[in-house]
Amino acid sequence: MPLMKGERDLLSYGLYALGIEVNQKIMDRFSLFIEELFLWNSKTNLVGTSSRREVIIRHIFDSLSVYNLLKNRKGSILDVGAGAGFPSIPLAIVDDTLSIYAVERRARRASFLKNAAVLLKIGNFSVLECDIRDVKGLFDTILARGVAELARLYDFSKGLMKERSMIIAFKGKITEIEKEVARLKGKAADNREINLRVQKVKVPCLDEEERNIVIIETK
Repeated sequence: MPLMKGERDLLSYGLYALGIEVNQKIMDRFSLFIEELFLWNSKTNLVGTSSRREVIIRHIFDSLSVYNLLKNRKGSILDVGAGAGFPSIPLAIVDDTLSIYAVERRARRASFLKNAAVLLKIGNFSVLECDIRDVKGLFDTILARGVAELARLYDFSKGLMKERSMIIAFKGKITEIEKEVARLKGKAADNREINLRVQKVKVPCLDEEERNIVIIETK
């Protein structure tokens, strides 16, 4: 079922609040993506909700909360453990100049991602059906949303990073982030070669929850 008027209004409001230009093509692609997501969800368990409003706010808006960091950044983007396509598919929908690769080792989820890429006609989005340890190449930006804590994320990502590249990890409360940062600094022998900062992000319609991103940059 296509998005209802209230859902489209919510989506339009959130995109505008995030500084993203809203047009019919983007709205139609999101509507089709959400429809396809729930069609597959009954068999594949892509998201743990039956609410399209919740998907729009907690998954789409949250995914796009980093767009301002990426829109003027050139180069390739790797979405680690892409799952149902968050954050990579929303980013690919709103900006076809981004070159995005989604890594997903689980066959059913990878099939969903491949199907979505064809259905939505997003040519700037590619699926790598493999384990992160089997990915070849180097990337300018690595995105991780709900994948692993920082020490483990950095361990399996550092071999995929170019010089002056960036990891962006989606996180929640600052108190939990501080614990992860301490473990990362304790385990990463080469932590002097990285810059790390925590940045608060605002997700439209999610004011009651604390959302932060951790940015790890190589020198």
